[in-house]
Parts: sequence; structure tokens; C-alpha cells
Amino acid sequence: MRRTIKAAGRQYERGATAVEAAILLPILLLFLGLPSILYAFYFRQYTAVQKAAHDAAIYLSTAPRLEMTTAGPDGNFAALTLAKKIVAKKLAGIVPDGTSVDPLISCTYHVAAATKVNFCTPQIFKLDTYTLFQFDVAVNAPFVNPITGREVESMYMSTVVTVRYLGN
Repeated sequence: MRRTIKAAGRQYERGATAVEAAILLPILLLFLGLPSILYAFYFRQYTAVQKAAHDAAIYLSTAPRLEMTTAGPDGNFAALTLAKKIVAKKLAGIVPDGTSVDPLISCTYHVAAATKVNFCTPQIFKLDTYTLFQFDVAVNAPFVNPITGREVESMYMSTVVTVRYLGN
């Protein structure tokens, strides 16, 4: 008799795990899934910003000296103008249209026995006493939430790429 009562009790517990899973699964997906999707979009955009800075730095590291001494239409040397265009092209779909991402490019060069870091200008490369040996390309961009289309103020993408100058 006792055996039949236990069997009857188990019969009413069938499907209880499925009901619990149906109730808890949407809650877990809401709290765990949405933030991970947001961070996935953030890292995708951060990788694009990092790749843009890297491509601009690689171009600057191999730019010929003629492009370093020739001033472009904006007053900067031609290689710097082209590096800024590379960054703008790479970030065309990542950064909103109204936001301008202007990379900060600094030059590290030797003057006599000292090492100096300064913003790159055509006058630096025209002097024979200045030996350029390194570029630092820094790109700062806001994170744009792809779901809402607005900038997230607490999340900002910033990267610095350092390369040696290999041009002649």
C-alpha cells in the first residue's frame, strides 16, 4: 500500500522542472544576454578603432621623406593628411556622421644627444639635425550603442599605436 502512494505522488511532479526552466530562462537571458551583446558590440567597435590607428601608423612608418617634408593643403605634411584620411575611412560606419575622430599623431625624434616628443610638423623633417625614429598614433572615439543609435557616455574607446619610422 505504501508503494502505491509514493508512485501517485511522483505522478503529480512530472513537468515541474520544465515549468521552472520556462519561468527562469527568460529572466536569465535578460540579465546575462543583453549586457553581453552590448559588450560584444563595444569590442567590435573598439577593434575597428584599433585597426584604424594601426593602419595609419603602419602607413606613417613607411612614408617617404618627400611626403614628410611636403606640406599639404591643410598645413600639415602630406603623409599626416593621408593618415587622417585612412582613419576616417576605416571608421566611416563605426562612428556617427556628426562626430569627427581626429587622430593625435606625435613624433619622437633625436636632436643632438636628446630625445624629444612633439606634434609632427613639416619643419621638423626639413632640418638635418632632427632624426625621426618613432610615431605615436592615438585615436579616441565615442561608443555608439547600435540598438539606440546614441553615444554611451560611460564607454569611450581610446587606443595608442607606436611604430618605428622606417622610411628613407
